[in-house]
Amino acid sequence: MARLDGKVALVTGAASGIGAACAERFSADGAKVVGLDLIDGPDVRAADVTDEAAVADAVEATVREHGRLDVVLNAAGVAGGGPVHLLEAEEFERVIRVNLTGTFLVCKHALIHMVEQGSGSIVNIASVEGIEGTEGGSAYNASK
Repeated sequence: MARLDGKVALVTGAASGIGAACAERFSADGAKVVGLDLIDGPDVRAADVTDEAAVADAVEATVREHGRLDVVLNAAGVAGGGPVHLLEAEEFERVIRVNLTGTFLVCKHALIHMVEQGSGSIVNIASVEGIEGTEGGSAYNASK
């Protein structure tokens, strides 16, 4: 019996990078994985984590299809920014919206079901840059 047999995992940022690697690992460990990203793919549903209605729909569809939600892994994220004095407010807001607000929205809608079922785990991918920022990474550093 695999470690995650019978579990349902929702992974954001599942089309590439850390999200794709985690989705693959969860699947190898027996979980039914629902991947979310900006693009549709073989194992990924299109959903923008900055759009609350899209997030709510994706979480609801996952629970409707699989009957539960056991694990959420928030890996959706973008880099960007620059030195504060050169950074446009729109770019700062874009990075914050994906990396921070998107994580909040997924947690919010997943927790509705996890609290109701009395169990669940959420993993939010962060970065050391949230602790010790890098020069020129003001928006990314703040979002992590």
